[in-house]
Amino acid sequence: MIILAPNTSAQSFNILPRSSNDLTGLDLTITDESNKQSETFEDITAVVDGNYVTVTQAFTILKENRIYKLIIKKDGLNWWRGKAMCTSQTNYKLKHSLNTIASTQYLVIEDDETFTILP
Repeated sequence: MIILAPNTSAQSFNILPRSSNDLTGLDLTITDESNKQSETFEDITAVVDGNYVTVTQAFTILKENRIYKLIIKKDGLNWWRGKAMCTSQTNYKLKHSLNTIASTQYLVIEDDETFTILP
C-alpha cells in the first residue's frame, strides 16, 4: 500500500507496472473511498527507477486517515491500479501495544481433551 501525506505538495511513490517501456501519455485518477470524491491528472510524470516506476504528483483531495484508490491509464486502458493511505505519521517502525483489557479478556486453557468429527 502506498503511503501519502495529507498535504498539497508533490509526492513521489513507486509502483511496479506490467510494462515500463513507454511512460508517456499516462493519466492518474485518485478516488477517496469514503466519499467517492476523485481527482484526475493527465500526462503525469513517471520515470523508471531500477525495477520500479516512480510517479510524482501533487494532490488536493488528501485527508488524514483516508484510503484512496489509484488508477493509472494509458491510451484509455488500465495500466496500473493500487491503494494508498493518507497519514501524517512518519515513524513507520512505531510499535503498537495491545489493549491490556482486551488482551486478557480471553484466556487459553490447555487440556488433554480431543475432539473427533464424524462424517
